[in-house]
Order: sequence, then structure tokens, then C-alpha cells
Amino acid sequence: MRLWFALSFRKMRLLHGESMAACASAVLAVSNLASFLDALILVAAIGRQVHCLLERKLIRGPLGGLLARGLGMIVWEPGEKNWRSVAEKCCGFLARNEVVVAFADPHPGKAGAPAELAATAASIALEAEARHSGRLDLVVFPVHMFLPVERSQSSELLIYIDSPVDPRDYRASPDGDLHSQVQRLAAVLEDRYRGNAFRVQPEDLKQFVSDLEEILLADLEEDWVSRANWKQKVEGFQLSGFVVDWVEQLDYLNPGRLVALREALDAWREARRRWSLRQFEVEGAGAWLKSLLPRAWVAFETVAGFPLALYGLINHLVVLLLLHAAGLLSRESHRDPTLAWVSRALLVLGCYTGQILVVAHLLGRAWAGYYAPSLPLSGAYLWRYAWLLSHRTRLAFLALTLPVQATKVRRMRKHLVAELNGILAVQAETLGVPH
Repeated sequence: MRLWFALSFRKMRLLHGESMAACASAVLAVSNLASFLDALILVAAIGRQVHCLLERKLIRGPLGGLLARGLGMIVWEPGEKNWRSVAEKCCGFLARNEVVVAFADPHPGKAGAPAELAATAASIALEAEARHSGRLDLVVFPVHMFLPVERSQSSELLIYIDSPVDPRDYRASPDGDLHSQVQRLAAVLEDRYRGNAFRVQPEDLKQFVSDLEEILLADLEEDWVSRANWKQKVEGFQLSGFVVDWVEQLDYLNPGRLVALREALDAWREARRRWSLRQFEVEGAGAWLKSLLPRAWVAFETVAGFPLALYGLINHLVVLLLLHAAGLLSRESHRDPTLAWVSRALLVLGCYTGQILVVAHLLGRAWAGYYAPSLPLSGAYLWRYAWLLSHRTRLAFLALTLPVQATKVRRMRKHLVAELNGILAVQAETLGVPH
């Protein structure tokens, strides 16, 4: 499994893993929602026998079932009766000084409600301690995972082992009720989840929510504009509370996914910025760009004038190198302007003289006579061609490719909005709430 990940996945790093190696039995309370891939990653990254707790619906196909059994995963079906069997298996593994992994539960508790994110991990730890009268020396480690998605620019897969929590500190409760003990421990673990080591900074999170609202409003506005006689405007619309809560939960439940969405959103904003800048340049170019004949002439001269401009560049390559070395190409020179222009003229004339003498020596005086007047003419056209490229050809090309850029920006937005809607639909289905 480790070899397969090394060949096909990004580099994996286990951070603070030495604290877990010193403990006998341990429960890893992972802040990510359960997935088969995450379970495989933990098995590959941790050097001890690891038993990941997974619902059967997360394992697809015969190969997945074979891998789960071979790697010692605990596969179960939701239900109180099935849970008793799962708890017995987990307690048995912990009694043999092995590691049990419990992922975050998919029903995050609201403010003021009992903690639910870490209820499974807390239940396993406290029940195992209760069965051994607190002598198991069990430790619970909150675990944070940063898993880059396919298009993310992040280069490493990170697993952070947080500081341990001793479940024996939460066994003593006034009424001795196991459920209240579980709630106390789960609340502590959930606070650790929300302090995910890889979470986005609060200011960046607010900016992401603002950018998310912007792109959704832009998509909604385009959809409404395309409808005939549609009068409603997007002014005053805001993100739903469900989406804002989802962003906040994603920040600590799957920061890798949030980072990938931020990168995609930033890429869209940058593409739109470049398109807007090009559109502004095209609109301010003047009337010539809106007429077919001047644009056709610019295209013709760009193609037809290239050989002459290349001839001028070859002839003036030495001149340009010497001007650059002498600092005479810079417009921000501290020299006196008159002296600078005299220096440029003398250097150019000196180079011309030298080149003419070389041609006369190699090809004869007749060829030198033809070559001499071509030097200033080709130099003048080289200057003209450089101006043409920067002031006419570039703008004509921008005008030609502007519709393509607009389509690309729109396609990026549509793809990102579709991805967001898909993730939100899955989240709503998981929580069983409308959105």
C-alpha cells in the first residue's frame, strides 16, 4: 500500500507522529469526514496496526471489500444493534495495544447543542476504558489531515497528530452516566477539530465567502439577463446561512478541499481581471480598431514587414548591444539629454562605418555602396515595426481573441458553480436538510 501511494500519489508527511508511537493503545479522532481513500492513507502513513471504522456504503466493489478486510478495517452498518458489535471489536483491538481510527461524524452539532462531530471517537474511548476499569492507559489523539485535491497547487499530503487527550479525565461525572461522559469528551475533541492545524485564517475565510457570493451572483445575473422580460435584479441577494455554515465546517473538516476551491476561485477572478483589462484597452484604442480596413492593413504589415524588420534587427544587433552596455537605451538616464543623444549618434555612426568597411573588405566596394543606405532605412523601419507590434498588432490581436477569453472566463465560472452546487447537494443530503 505504501509503495502504491509513493508511485501514484503526492508525498505524505506524518507530523508529530512520535507522540503516538510512545503510547500503547490509542484512538485517533480524525477531523475529516470518513472516506475509503482517507482510511487507506492513514493505514499507509502510520507505522502501526491501524483499524479504521467505516460505514459499509463507503466501500465500493469487491476490490474495496478485499482491501478493507486485508487491512483490518472495521466495516459496519448504522444501527444500535450493529453498534454494540462494532464497539466490542474496537475494545478488543485496543486491549491488544492497537490503534482504532474514528472519523468525524457527518452530523455537526449546532451552537448550544450536544457535540456530535466526535461522538463516535469519544464513545469508543470511554467504553474501552470502562470495560477495563480505567487501567487500559488509552489515549485519544485528535488528527487533522490536509489532502490536496486533483487540481490543487499544494504538493504534500499532511497528517498532523495533535496533543493527546486522556479519556480517564472525563470518566468522573456527577451522575456517573456514560452518555454524559461521552458528551464531555466529545465536546473537547470537537473544539480540537475546530482548531484544525490546516484551517484557513479567519480573514481569508471571510474573503472567500465574499468571493463565493460574488461568483454566485454573477452566475445568477447572467441567467436572469438571458430570460426575456425578466425584471428581477440580484441586488440585495446574500448567501444562505446553509452555505456560510458549510464553508465554516469545510474549513476544519476538509481544509484541502477549501484550499482547492479558493485556488479555483482566485484563478477565475484573475482570468476575469485580465479579460476586463483587455476589454478596456480595446475599447480605448480608438476608431481604427473598429474598422475592418485598418485592422486588415495592420495584419498585412505585421506579416509582410517581418522580413525587413528582421534584416534591420540583424544589422543593428551590435549597435543595440553596445547601447545597452553603455546605458544609453534607458530613458531614465541621469545624463544630460543633449549629451546622451550625441553619444547615441556617434556610437551608431561608428558602428555603421565599421560594418560598411567590413562589407567592402569581404564583398567589394560596390556591395558596400548598396549596403550603406540600407542601414539607416532598415533601422528606421525596425523602430516603426517595434511601434507597430506594441501599439497596433497587440491591440488587434486582443480584439480578435477577446470573445474567446470571455468564453473561457464564463466556462471557468460555470464549472466552479456546478462543482459548488454538487458539493452543497451532497452536504445537504448528508445532513438531511434543504438548501
